[in-house]
Amino acid sequence: EKLNYTKYKTKNKKKNNELEKKVPKKEKRSIGFITWRSYAEELEDIYYMSIRLGAERKAIELGYTVINFSQVNEIGMQNVDGILAIGKFTAEKIEQLKELNSNLCVIGTNFPLNDYDCVNTDFTQATEIALSYLLDLGHKKIAYIGAEESKNLYGFRAFRTPTTTVYYDMMHFFDLYDEDYFIVENNSQLDVKTSERLTEEALIKWKGKMPTAILAANDAFAIGVIHTLTQHGISIPDDISIMGINDLSIAQYLAPALTTVHAYTEEIGEYGVGMLHDRILAPGIERR
Repeated sequence: EKLNYTKYKTKNKKKNNELEKKVPKKEKRSIGFITWRSYAEELEDIYYMSIRLGAERKAIELGYTVINFSQVNEIGMQNVDGILAIGKFTAEKIEQLKELNSNLCVIGTNFPLNDYDCVNTDFTQATEIALSYLLDLGHKKIAYIGAEESKNLYGFRAFRTPTTTVYYDMMHFFDLYDEDYFIVENNSQLDVKTSERLTEEALIKWKGKMPTAILAANDAFAIGVIHTLTQHGISIPDDISIMGINDLSIAQYLAPALTTVHAYTEEIGEYGVGMLHDRILAPGIERR
């Protein structure tokens, strides 16, 4: 990244001419990117990195200069044509960004729209797919291990992350909910270390009452679950099944390969830039 390498090239002159028509030649336009995760944190969970790379590719294809901001920069953000915010920002942070630049698209927030666009993965459907898959396999004792970054979420329920709420609702609907199998920590990150710690705590609680399957909140959490279970001599999938969500590229290299639900991360980034491009050219009603 420091050397600005990219595998993406403009395919031909015709396409290049079409892109140039979309951005007036008289003015080189620019988009400011601000990411919720630092580059070091992105390496822990590459979901957001993949989104950012897809967004950068689309911005370059549309003829924009990409300017990365590690934090809010008032002068810089006022001088770009639009801002793409990637991650679960707080409502206060989103409002601050919107005041600096009226052309704003946020990727990964569930706050009500207010003069800005938003792109989300449908984690509600992804969780339904994951749980339905486990239920169809005959599992009834399905545990959930997750975390809620509560300050960055909107809603009036005790739990607000779509993955958490769908598990809670579906297991109650099928009369399979067990409080001991619902392991969720508030105001915590969805990373490997948190998952390993929560899994250790769960194993103490589950002595003599192990679930047959675990749904992890995302693939990073699933990796932590697998690592901890393996350390305790629990075989996967012979003793217990593990399910993730996101389909990170590293999931296929686990042994055994992680069963997960695919999220189209690079496309999410592309859609975000596309929506921001539309707003820059012709502002209109906000879209999710």
